[in-house]
Amino acid sequence: MQAHNDPIDHQGDFSAVLALFKHSHGTRGRLFFCIGLVIASAGLLMLSAKLMGHLAELLLQKQPWPLLLGTVASILAIESVNIFIYYHGRVGIAYVTNRVAFQIREALFRKLNQLPMAYYDQQPLGRTITRLTADVEGIESFFSNTLPRVLTALITVVSVLIAMLLTDFKIGFYICLSSLPAIIFTVLMRKPVRFWLRDYKKRSAAINAQLAELINGLPVIKVFGLEKWSQKVFQQSSEDMLNSAFSLMNWNTFIRPAAAFLCSMPIVIILWWGGHMALDQQISIGLLVAFIRYAERYFRPIMQLSFELHLIQDAIASSERVSKMLDETEESKILGPSGGHKASVQGSVEFHDVWMEYLKDQPVLRGVDFKVKAGTSVGLVGKTGSGKSTTVHLIPQLYPIQKGEIRIDGVSLEAWDRTILREQIGIVSQDVVIFQGTLRENLLVTIPEEAQPDDETVLKACRRTGLSLVMDKLAAGLDTILQDGGSNLSMGERQLIAFTRMLLRNPAILILDEATANVDEPCEALIQKAILEVLKGRTCFIIAHRLSTIQHCDNILVFQDGRIMEQGRHDQLVERQGHYSQLVKRQIAHEYI
Repeated sequence: MQAHNDPIDHQGDFSAVLALFKHSHGTRGRLFFCIGLVIASAGLLMLSAKLMGHLAELLLQKQPWPLLLGTVASILAIESVNIFIYYHGRVGIAYVTNRVAFQIREALFRKLNQLPMAYYDQQPLGRTITRLTADVEGIESFFSNTLPRVLTALITVVSVLIAMLLTDFKIGFYICLSSLPAIIFTVLMRKPVRFWLRDYKKRSAAINAQLAELINGLPVIKVFGLEKWSQKVFQQSSEDMLNSAFSLMNWNTFIRPAAAFLCSMPIVIILWWGGHMALDQQISIGLLVAFIRYAERYFRPIMQLSFELHLIQDAIASSERVSKMLDETEESKILGPSGGHKASVQGSVEFHDVWMEYLKDQPVLRGVDFKVKAGTSVGLVGKTGSGKSTTVHLIPQLYPIQKGEIRIDGVSLEAWDRTILREQIGIVSQDVVIFQGTLRENLLVTIPEEAQPDDETVLKACRRTGLSLVMDKLAAGLDTILQDGGSNLSMGERQLIAFTRMLLRNPAILILDEATANVDEPCEALIQKAILEVLKGRTCFIIAHRLSTIQHCDNILVFQDGRIMEQGRHDQLVERQGHYSQLVKRQIAHEYI
């Protein structure tokens, strides 16, 4: 089992988080307004604390009740206004941050569509799923819950500190000084928490990737009796993840009581020291009461920041990973800007001395040359890795080429508008994509909603490909629900859906990439009929191990080591007694190619 590393360029604490705020367009004005409300709320709290101290002075001076009641009413009025302002400030910040999280999720999904195929060739599926699920959920939780509390806490700390220094600089300075152990502790704890969070996230992504591989490989695992091996491999990854989780939990369990202690001790010291100063009449009781209130409101957010340290670091770790994915090089930069040629594709294809490599200095195609007339069929044969699939995947410009030129209808591939070109190319592969939904939805999924045909047209296409016979056998209609991945269908039935889907889409160029491999026997005759139907009136490229599938093709390209060794019709190639002839003989002898 392959180990998956997940290198991340570690950024500053909040640089990755701040980078995500570029997705906050349309909400920044409201965010700053709501932050202003929270600042105003903090100011009202300071005024309330000061009035509380003044009330204590009035009580000690035995002032008349009307004056006392007026002060109490002022405190209650300020607290009531504060609740209203604080509520709207927090709700506004929560709205903005949730909106940002929503826009980040949208941006991430848009990014998936903009990334080149090379990205998915190199990235395990589980890692990509982790980005879209766990990492985005971590960011959403931070933006919707943690960030509003962090902003409020920071604003409160600064506001209270200013109020204390303005009220009595000496006492305020000592309280500020007494908070240093808690602040230093919080800063020092960032590194171990961040380390174990990153380790946990990395192992989580690795285990998701491994799980995807094991699930996809279940048929092989069962056939070869590898259940114990797969269990052992997965158990080892699970134990590594569990140990990482325990280490993270140990640090979080230590931080909470330690932070509570460091934030509570200064208040005890203030009570003891301030009480003695008040008894010695060095400060007034009212000032002592006010500073006790100040200290409570000053240390509470510091303690809250310490408590939420793991959530903050979790968001930073998730932000680093999501930011890295959002910064991945897009397809448009690798392939170059899309061309401006927009036209209906007729179907002629030309390759002129095409060289292509996935890895630098390791060419997969070496000077491939051929011409295909519109409306003709071409078969591609050769050993695995000889360059067949790479060749057909270059036609819709899924990968860049390093040398040579590809032309569609005489126009260079780079000059075509990629979207327009791809809309007129269809691909049917060995692994048919079936979505959970009705049969109708699966047949029309590749057609824009405004251009979708009526049910009669869909049923006519089903009759042409033979899918209607399967529907009659299964007593299935267009409203029949198909399971995710087509788990309630056979391989052949899925292929018939794919061919019918292409017939309805009506592409000018059709690519069949091992589309007839592993087809169950009851559907084989129907598949052959469906192929003949979809071939009519369009250019078709067929990659197949079964040579019987391509015998009828107008031209056959024989690949070896990234080159075309032979080309011609089936009977011509057999007569030459070359590579193709050897392939035919081996297949007749039931040998694998």
